[in-house]
Amino acid sequence: MSPSTRTQTGLAAAFAAAVFLGTPSAMAEDRPSIVVAVQAIPDTLTPCGPTRNITYRTLYNVFDFLIGTDFLDGYSLRPALATDWRRIDDQTMELTLRQGVTFHDGTEMTAEDVAFSLGEERMMNEDAPCFGVSRQFVGTIAHVEATGPYAVRVTTSAPDPILDLRLGGWMTQTVSKAAFQAAESFEDFAFSPVGTGPYKVVGFAPLQYIDLEAHDDYWGGRPPFAAIRFEAVPETAARIAGLVAGDYDLITEIAPDQFSTIEAYDDLEVIGGIVGNHRLLHFGTLNPVLADPRVRRAIGLAIDREAIVEGLWSGRVTIPNGFQFPFYGDTYVDDFPAPTYDPDEARRLLGEAGYDGTVIPFRIVPGYYTADVATTEAMVDMWKAVGLNVEIQLVDSWGDILIENPQHFNNTSCTMVIPDPLGQIWRCFNPAGRSQELGYWSNDEFNRLGRVLETSLDADERRAAFRRMMEIFLHEDPAGTVLHAMGLFYGKRRDVPFDPYPTPYMDFGPLNPAAQTAAAN
Repeated sequence: MSPSTRTQTGLAAAFAAAVFLGTPSAMAEDRPSIVVAVQAIPDTLTPCGPTRNITYRTLYNVFDFLIGTDFLDGYSLRPALATDWRRIDDQTMELTLRQGVTFHDGTEMTAEDVAFSLGEERMMNEDAPCFGVSRQFVGTIAHVEATGPYAVRVTTSAPDPILDLRLGGWMTQTVSKAAFQAAESFEDFAFSPVGTGPYKVVGFAPLQYIDLEAHDDYWGGRPPFAAIRFEAVPETAARIAGLVAGDYDLITEIAPDQFSTIEAYDDLEVIGGIVGNHRLLHFGTLNPVLADPRVRRAIGLAIDREAIVEGLWSGRVTIPNGFQFPFYGDTYVDDFPAPTYDPDEARRLLGEAGYDGTVIPFRIVPGYYTADVATTEAMVDMWKAVGLNVEIQLVDSWGDILIENPQHFNNTSCTMVIPDPLGQIWRCFNPAGRSQELGYWSNDEFNRLGRVLETSLDADERRAAFRRMMEIFLHEDPAGTVLHAMGLFYGKRRDVPFDPYPTPYMDFGPLNPAAQTAAAN
């Protein structure tokens, strides 16, 4: 099919999508409707549901944070639902809210909605529906109150060195108090949420698709798309074929060895790069073999990460020095060593541990991460070379991996939701996180040092605590091992105004630089 024919097909698909989405006005729109093929769709549409990449990328368009983040300017903070914020003392921050913000149902957002979104009924009480998962994001927030129609005061249970970053991160999205309380149940609201983002939910089939329609009263400007469908297409080959045929306008999770197939067409392109996320292995230490930290250390030492980065990623991702990103500012430990490849030391540790070749199960949801099957197969060969007997177990969903008392280890990742260790290593592996709650791993010293990170206002003390946490996590008592920084690459039609951020979030709103450039032209 020629590029011009495929472009016409893509426009026809967009037109059909607009009709399907129930937006008759979109037919007369000067804006396109697009279909985005993703590897998976979440099973609920609430920020306090499962915190996975597929949730981050879709719901970013439905809800807004109190404080915005400029991901293209070193994760600097910017006004969003709050136009101003100021610390009153070590445990108190006051925010001035933007006036004239409307929810998807046309009602105005006020301070009461913000206080409710972070408050007792929805999040703070132990029996609140968002309590459990919210602890890893906003666990220090003790009280939120409206001090005026457009003013909010946030109080923490202890000094919080990164409260402004928390209020710009996941779980601080504002929902409509009236719509939430009018819903028959939390699940009903989670299937048809009411937020303030540039797009509103008009259709949802869990694990299949999400249909969004432009919220034209959006405070940030007119959304560039009339409608968006996120559609689950698990197979990479099917996503690429659909992009080439014009069925999809943008697709996710493209590996470097597939770039040439897409770039062979003049009207298609590949975009993306490294994002604030690490690919990890996650150890279930209740397995009798994995209970020995020497075996876990051997698993990490046997991995030739450079071979994976060069062979499967064409050098487009990097191996970090520890479990961190330079965006951490004063807390970044610049001299922390990168993981090493030392098969001889791996063999020595296995011998010292008395490992006898017992099978160790390794679970993977195939196709969830870019090049995950190829990476797993390569690692199994590397482990075999040092005497490790690892059995690949392909499973259908994360429900088969994130189970209580796991006896396996598995593929995973951890997204940096805020540029600080509290927004990554501590968020994913603190006592309130699923890793410790499900029984994968726990370490008392790691947990104590995490509390230092949460409450200390001394930059040197925080950096020292973080260094020690990485030493424990990666070397002494490994909860996992870092493989490489995550790369997210997308295939798309050249005429679709979308630029990716260095984060799993996908922003189709008017504040995305690509949308602003397109509007200016």
